Formats: sequence, structure tokens, C-alpha cells
Amino acid sequence: MLIATWVVTFVIIVGIGVYSGTKIKSSSQWSGGDKTMGPLTLGCVFAAWQIGGMAVVGAAQNGYNLGVSGAWYSIAGSFYFIALAIFAKVIRNGMPGDSVPIYLQNRFDTRTSRLYSYAWIVYGFLYIPYQLRTVASIIQIAIPGLNITLAMLIGLTVAVVYTSFSGMRGMSSVGRVVCFGTYILLAIFVFMTLPKFGGFSVMMSELPAEYSSMSNMPTQRIIAWILGGCLSTAVMQSVLQPLLAAKSASAARTGSILGYVLAAPICLLTATCGIFAKASGADLGDGTNAFAYAIRTFSSPAFAGVIFAFATMIIAATMATMMLATGTIITNVYKTEINPHVDDAKVLKLSKIITFVFAYLTLIPAVLLPSATLTNVFLTLQHVAAAPVSFAILVGLTWKRCTRQGAFWAMATGMVVGVAWMLLGLTDTLEAVYPTVAVSYIVGIVVSLMTSKKEATLAQNR
Repeated sequence: MLIATWVVTFVIIVGIGVYSGTKIKSSSQWSGGDKTMGPLTLGCVFAAWQIGGMAVVGAAQNGYNLGVSGAWYSIAGSFYFIALAIFAKVIRNGMPGDSVPIYLQNRFDTRTSRLYSYAWIVYGFLYIPYQLRTVASIIQIAIPGLNITLAMLIGLTVAVVYTSFSGMRGMSSVGRVVCFGTYILLAIFVFMTLPKFGGFSVMMSELPAEYSSMSNMPTQRIIAWILGGCLSTAVMQSVLQPLLAAKSASAARTGSILGYVLAAPICLLTATCGIFAKASGADLGDGTNAFAYAIRTFSSPAFAGVIFAFATMIIAATMATMMLATGTIITNVYKTEINPHVDDAKVLKLSKIITFVFAYLTLIPAVLLPSATLTNVFLTLQHVAAAPVSFAILVGLTWKRCTRQGAFWAMATGMVVGVAWMLLGLTDTLEAVYPTVAVSYIVGIVVSLMTSKKEATLAQNR
């Protein structure tokens, strides 16, 4: 029964996404460049992107290992939506296209745009596998005996089918369904399961005292999630692309606020699922499977199948957003550097093919990545790859003296420092976002001040 309800449910949801793409006729409709997204749809797309595997499987893992403080991931990690709401009008006015590389090329130069594009492609190549590991843990519970590689293949196929075909339209439709569906199902599950432990207070009294404290999560990590979100996630192509797809600045602002309202509370539910697994006495090692174990153990097979289907799909929705963003960037590289005269019909076709092929290539690193402390490793990667870009985008939009040299070297030095910080194993002492942001902004400001007069003189002589 569990497998049957799981299969039926996500086939229906995928069908909704695919159907949404049947009326797409242009590349702008596929990428969101037609700017037709309303605030509620944008809020759901943002929430589905943020919730994903880390807020489901990763937060449940934190709940299993740390207790209620596992909820900090979505409370702090979603705060960048508020920053997006504040800067929505400025971003949309300064970025008229549908991709970050186009803005960087127009505002600075080809070199800066190219660095961002290539860094993003590498980041996407590592980002999607982490989401695959989380969705695989759910699929393996839904289908016992399935090896992890096949489980990841199934999860990837679910996401790529509607993303490559339907683009932003499919992502919007699926986002609305899985966002509200996941909340409803998890709320029902938590309230039905709590009495089995004698209520929340009784359950927590039987666990170590620190499991009841929100301060069990390191403060510097919470601040890093807030800072890192505002200076990295908020400027990612996968986040800015939906923001730019909104039909107006007002819709973008309202949708961003709704994104936070819808995403922030989710880890209160998923961390509780991890606590259920811990309170049951189950020995789950590092807790990667805590979410899936709790759902299967404390639900009826039919209900568990539906929850697993929605959990699979909301993680797939996060992967879909990343696939769409990466496909858009690779297509932009093709249009600007390989075939500038390509017609729109071919661009639409290439966008679909590129997204499809790239997605399946990510299976290569997926089988090699570690599953321990998924949330921390995932966010470190995100901060290192995206935080240095925030100087070129946020400062570039608001400071006229920001130069192409400043933007380029801010990105380059920030990424190098972030990668070195990870490789040296210093993230346990201090999150990589701090040195990454400090170096990129100091270098960006200093270089811009050193070169702004020269650029101004060159501009006057043109």
C-alpha cells in the first residue's frame, strides 16, 4: 500500500507539472522571461526551493542529533527572503533580463559574467547531488531494498521530466501543490504521533536536557545562515530568476515575504520528526534516515506513502529550480559566446536538452558525496560559491563607483578563500561565509576605489 500510494501521488503531481508546459511556445515562457508570475505563486516557488531536502531530511537529522534547535535551519536560513523583498524593485530595475550573467555583462564585462557562469555550473554540478542524497533516503524507505544509486536515479528523473519540458511554468504549478500539501501532511502527522509519546513535554523529558533548548545550535552558525542567506542565496540565479519572473515589483516584494512566511516554520515540523526517531530509541547512526524512519514507523502505510510522495516532490522542486537556473545559464553561454544569432525556437529546444543532459551528469558526483552532516556541508558549499557574487550584484546595483575590476576580483578572491577554508577543515571553528564575505567585500571596495577614476576617464573619452 505504501508503494502504491507513493507512486500514484507523485505521478499525479509530475503530471500537473508536465501539463503546465504544454502551452509553452517561446524560450522566455520556459525561463520566466515573460514576467507573468503572481505573488502567491512566487511565494510558493520560493518556499518549495528553500524547503527542499535540507529542510526535510537535513533538519530531521539535526532534530535527531540536537533536538528542537534543528528548527533553526528554516527560521534563520529563510531570512534572505526579507532581504529580497527590500531589494526587489532595485534588483528588477537593474536586471531587466532573466539571468545574472546578462546583468554582469551589461554592468561590468564579459570576464565577470563568464566567471559567474562557470562557477555556477560547477556549483550546480555539486548542489544537485546533495539534494539527490536526501531524496534517495526517502525513496529507499518507500521502496525497501532499493540501492542508493537507483534511488537517486528515480528522484532525478522525477525532477528532470517536468523541468526540462515545462521550465518555469512546471516549477510554478508543482511549487504551489507541494508547498501547501507538505505542510498539511506533516502537521497532521506530528499531531497524530505526539500522543504516542505522551505529548511533547513527556517526550522531551525523556531525552537529554539540551534537546529542549533552541540554544543547542551554535550561535555563529545561526548568524552564518542569516548572513550567508542574505549575501549568497539571495543573489543566486535559481532565486533571482523567479524574482525576475514576477509580473511587477510589487508582486516580487509580496511574493518574497510570502516565501519567508511559508518556508520559515517548516523545520519545526521536520525537526520534530527527527526527535520522534530519537525518542523511539532507534539507532540510526548519523540520523540521515531519521525523517523517513519516523514517517514509516508512526504512520499507516497508505498515509506514509502520500507523505513520502510529497517529500520526494518538494525536494524534486528544489532540484528543479537549480536545474532550470543552470540550464538558463548554460543556454546564455551558448547564445553569447557560441552562436549569438541563434533563433528563439532553437534556444527553447536547446534549453530543454541542456537541462536534461546536465541533470543526469550530476549522478556522477552524487555517488561520491558524504551523507554525514548534510545541512552544514551543503550550506558551506553554497556560501563559498555564491557569497562572493553578492558584491558584484548588491554593491553593483547600489554603488556607482563599483568597477568591473572590483567586481571580478571580489568574486575570484572570495571563492578562492572560501574553497581554501573548506579544504583546510576550518569550518568547524568558523563558518566559511565570514572569511569569504570579508575578503570579497574588502577586495571589491579597494580595487573599485583604485580603478574608478580610470574607468570614469575612459568612459568620458569614448
